[in-house]
Amino acid sequence: MLNNKVSKAVRLALAFGAASSAVFTASSFANDEDGAEAVERIEVTGSRIRKAEYTSNAPVASVDSEQFVLTKTVNTESLLNTLPQVVPGLDRTSNNPGNGTATVNLRGLGSNRTLVLINGTRAVPTSSSGVVDINSIPTALIQNVEVLTGGASAVYGSDAVAGVVNFILKKDFEGINTNVGYEQTAEGDAGIFNADFTIGGNFAEDKGNIVFNVAYTKRDDAFQGDRDFSSVALFDDGNGGLEPGGSSGVPGTAIFNGGFSSYSDSAGVIFGQDGSVRPFVAGGDVNDFYNYAPVNYMQLPQERTQFSTIARYELSDNAELYGRAMFTDSYVPSQLAPTPIFQTSEFTLDGSPFITPEAQKVISDAIGVTDEDGNLIDSDGDGIADTASALVRRRLEEVGPRRSESTFTSYQYQFGVKGFIGDSVWGYDAYYQKGTTRNSEAQLGNVNRGRFNQALLLDLSDPTGNTCKDPSSSGSTTACAPINIFGEGNISEAGAAYLRTAVNSSSVYTQEMIGLNFSGDSSDFFELPGGAVGISVGYEKRDEDFEFLPSQDLASGDIAGFNGAPPVSGGFDVSSFNAELYFPIFVGEDWADLLDLELAYRTADYSTVGSVSSYKVAGSYAPIEEVRFRVGYNTAVRAPNISELFSPQSEGFPGATDPCSEQGTDKSSAVGAICTGTGVPNNVLFNPAINLPAGQVRAISGGNPELMEEEATTLTVGLVFTPSDDISFGIDYFDIQIDDVIASFGGGANNILATCYDPSSAKGGLGSVYCDTIKRRGDGTIESVLTLSQNIAKVTLKGVDVAANYSFEALGGDIAVDYMGTFTTESNSFPEVGEDPIECAGMFGQDCGEPTPKYKHRMTFKWSNDDITAQLMWRHVGKVNDDDDDTDYTVEEISGFNYFGLSGSYSFAENYNVTLGIRNLFDKTPPVIGGNDEQANTYPATYDIFGRTYSLSFNASF
Repeated sequence: MLNNKVSKAVRLALAFGAASSAVFTASSFANDEDGAEAVERIEVTGSRIRKAEYTSNAPVASVDSEQFVLTKTVNTESLLNTLPQVVPGLDRTSNNPGNGTATVNLRGLGSNRTLVLINGTRAVPTSSSGVVDINSIPTALIQNVEVLTGGASAVYGSDAVAGVVNFILKKDFEGINTNVGYEQTAEGDAGIFNADFTIGGNFAEDKGNIVFNVAYTKRDDAFQGDRDFSSVALFDDGNGGLEPGGSSGVPGTAIFNGGFSSYSDSAGVIFGQDGSVRPFVAGGDVNDFYNYAPVNYMQLPQERTQFSTIARYELSDNAELYGRAMFTDSYVPSQLAPTPIFQTSEFTLDGSPFITPEAQKVISDAIGVTDEDGNLIDSDGDGIADTASALVRRRLEEVGPRRSESTFTSYQYQFGVKGFIGDSVWGYDAYYQKGTTRNSEAQLGNVNRGRFNQALLLDLSDPTGNTCKDPSSSGSTTACAPINIFGEGNISEAGAAYLRTAVNSSSVYTQEMIGLNFSGDSSDFFELPGGAVGISVGYEKRDEDFEFLPSQDLASGDIAGFNGAPPVSGGFDVSSFNAELYFPIFVGEDWADLLDLELAYRTADYSTVGSVSSYKVAGSYAPIEEVRFRVGYNTAVRAPNISELFSPQSEGFPGATDPCSEQGTDKSSAVGAICTGTGVPNNVLFNPAINLPAGQVRAISGGNPELMEEEATTLTVGLVFTPSDDISFGIDYFDIQIDDVIASFGGGANNILATCYDPSSAKGGLGSVYCDTIKRRGDGTIESVLTLSQNIAKVTLKGVDVAANYSFEALGGDIAVDYMGTFTTESNSFPEVGEDPIECAGMFGQDCGEPTPKYKHRMTFKWSNDDITAQLMWRHVGKVNDDDDDTDYTVEEISGFNYFGLSGSYSFAENYNVTLGIRNLFDKTPPVIGGNDEQANTYPATYDIFGRTYSLSFNASF
């Protein structure tokens, strides 16, 4: 039996729990036969499955391996996204936007502010933004996942602003385990097959253990056209309803210009297959917009193979050698509708065999090219301009599908030695770790913009239109072939071949680090009334490098199709020291069952931003064993990542509204004056002729080597109530503020446009820095918005986490009820200090993005006996409102959604287990919205777009 000193040490370890970054060791003493004291070391790694949140001075949610089985989780993000603390990041539905990876985003503060760990050390990032693709973590080897919310920078370093997600892998596995599973929707699509094989065992008289795992996943594609709600891109009709919409980049070619106002109510024309023109129909149930939805992926295909091994060996009683190695090869394509080109181009008009004489006259009067005096350039004097020039909108179906094929290959390994120094309570852990992620991407369906312009000008000495005015190849493998864009399907194969351009890229992210930690206590020197002081000190040295190498057309941005992307190369190194102290002031006293204090401090020296530091102060007080109050105050830093520092200017296409177009809601003279002052001609002011194509604007972003670190503070105050071993309840208030936030200037393109054209804003108006970032073409359409990164923003987040567990015996088995809920009372971002906040608590839309309900929860009801386990999961997503009060969107509120999943597991013949599951039990259709959606007329990472899904898996263990 342990003596009183030992009992205090054990309770100290349990109270310390997951709050420590290093392994905490406590010594227990027992008398041997000779009366001498023998040392039994108890190691607490900070994880208590299911109830870890009740032993930490910071909120910790824990998901164990059983949940991966019962929910048939193949890709980890799908399970993590059900947690109320998580706002979905990229996942299997992320076709546009998306890059083939899966990410985790705590509190909605950004995946780049969520640190991903494997067994307490960093996972290797995938992209220049330092974000980890959690597809690279082998699901079959996950023992449990701990989600520590709130600032953890003092413990783990940069990027842990929102918290950490720690994947704890299985160890000391003995035997053979194989698992095969498959899932499919009730519609018979979106299938996912997975299989894995694990073998492990002890050796050298149980001094060592080695585990090997191989896993394979094959995920089928599914298309937006496979569901009624997403098969047609929808617009808001302005009258409280939705109507078919899409893109003005149409297969027959459309041109919008104020010169067409007398000819077309929409100020636009569309070409018929014979080269004729007619007014563009821009509204109603039957219109001319191109429906791009059906061929877009709803579920991205994936083929993934993984090899992993974990090993340890006891070198002596006080030293253990350990290591792990993981390899992942993942292939993920994405697919969009054929390339739309929106480009101001000059094309042959007079004498063109592709355009009817009547259409030539209409076009000449509207957009014919003139000289400096405004006279038509008409060489033959027939009243028709030789050429015309305008923003051409053409869907290049003849070029073929627009497809990106990405292959991610990652490996990471770690080896180290840990143990104790002699017979003391002091332990050490020294390790070396290295990882590399390689991504190769091939893009199909891109076209060269320069060759597009070249192929529009004809040599009229050839009356057939088969000769370019400039016949050179301009970098193509073939000579220039003219293109007839005037009518659907009219581009010849020779013309399409001339436009096509091979685009590919490769990138490499490398992370290398060493670490050394010492941990122990003060028992050899002094003790507090509650026991010895826990101590941990550590050093870490980390180097990170990234290189992105695009092909020539991709680098120059002279493509239409996917976004241009210039080369990126950069890196940084950082050395850091950290220390932690745990003071068990009182333990087991009559007036206090527990009074403790935690302190942590980290200082780090970056090659980019210099020296930074962060600290933590936390403590708890338990007047009785069943009630504990806890409080924590953390400061955190996030150094700018490689992308934010070193990226050259590149383009993206976020959702936005042009206040000067028909899309704008304030058509006052004050707004009009700003519009005309920034280059909008009067004849297209508030006209659909300058509507943003597909509700997107070309945003030019880029890095800034002068960036400094972000600084954050996190306050948590909580209560834990455990009246018995069967009941636990916890409630924690959190208050997070991030200053000097690295963000695109102005809070992004949409906010820049809104601020520039807001007459009441002191920041906007003619001559403001907001309006200066907006570049318009001569016809009034927006060419680009400049949004370079700066330390200008601020973020505040407040709310309450609630967690509860209740277990009891009934119905011939054990019943466990687990609940996790989050109330978000404030989620504000300030584009600039002093600027009005963008309020996102309970909101969604073009500024806030993914829905952030004020309330979410995940609740499970589980019944089990020796052979059978059954679980009902209930996920609630609270109601949200559109973040743009001035926009007349049809769907301004999305009501709360409830999703239920039912699963059951049966073990038989000692070695075998079968699991059946149904997700989205009641086949809920997602909310269908118009112009304020993300993709597929909804937000597919938040709301289930697949419908009822069935799963079956079989497991054998020996």
